[in-house]
Amino acid sequence: MALDNIQLSIPSHPKYLQLVRAVMEKVTHTSGFTEDDSDHIILAVDEACSNIIKHSYMNNPEGKIDISIEIHEKELKINVTDYGNQCDIKQMQSRDLKDIKPGGLGIYIMNQVMDSVKYDCSSAMQNHVSMIKRMKKVKNNLNTLSKI
Repeated sequence: MALDNIQLSIPSHPKYLQLVRAVMEKVTHTSGFTEDDSDHIILAVDEACSNIIKHSYMNNPEGKIDISIEIHEKELKINVTDYGNQCDIKQMQSRDLKDIKPGGLGIYIMNQVMDSVKYDCSSAMQNHVSMIKRMKKVKNNLNTLSKI
């Protein structure tokens, strides 16, 4: 069961990505994620939204992106939904890393920095990206301190 559930809807315009990044930064910091994990989560959500703007809405700023953030005790679940062109799961692959050129690494990055990434392109009405990031266990330093 989620401790908190945050909903955010933005127009499909790149200028709103800074708002998404700011919200994700606040959520990850207040949820107790490390700085590195926070940066990774922000990057993954930014990449998901950027891909939606470019590929689902074809840079049309009149679309809508819904972001649902579920804060759990030891993980964050993020669902990103759009209502643009139906995605093709077969086309959603990262390019070869040896192919040096700008762009095309969003899906690769998302899969590398998140613990789980799932795509649902089964509906003609909407597309979903679901991501999960679990909190890393922090070593208990009390034993170390007691030995000093």
